[in-house]
Amino acid sequence: MLRLQSISLVLAFMGLVAIASAQVVDVPNKAKEDLAAKYPKATEVDWDNHVTYYTAAFKMSGKNYVAHYKIDGKFKYTLEELTLATLPSAVQQSFKNSKESDWNVLSAAHITRGKDEELYRIEVKNGLEKKYMYFNKSGKEVKSKMTL
Repeated sequence: MLRLQSISLVLAFMGLVAIASAQVVDVPNKAKEDLAAKYPKATEVDWDNHVTYYTAAFKMSGKNYVAHYKIDGKFKYTLEELTLATLPSAVQQSFKNSKESDWNVLSAAHITRGKDEELYRIEVKNGLEKKYMYFNKSGKEVKSKMTL
């Protein structure tokens, strides 16, 4: 009897996992239309609901991007994944001169909010500390954010 209960419990759990993984992301049409207009050559588009915002991960010209949208579907920004070596030389030099230059680099990205607003982000980690450093295209660090 105990064995039958255990099997039933496992099957019920597997059913819940299947239901949870099959949930459909209900993305506002405004976001879908905006992505199609901004990035008509985007491929492998994968939408995700983060409760307070949506993201669309996609590929374009062999590069990885993530577009962020507010919950109402309004565009926030696009992040293009880069490497430290592909950042503008002024940004690389500023990072090299920073006190975080010996930290482990986790990621680098180009962030575009609109035609006139673009930043470069470097994510670094030192032990439990994690920091996002933001630079303008001329290499000036404009802000940073610490996390754990």
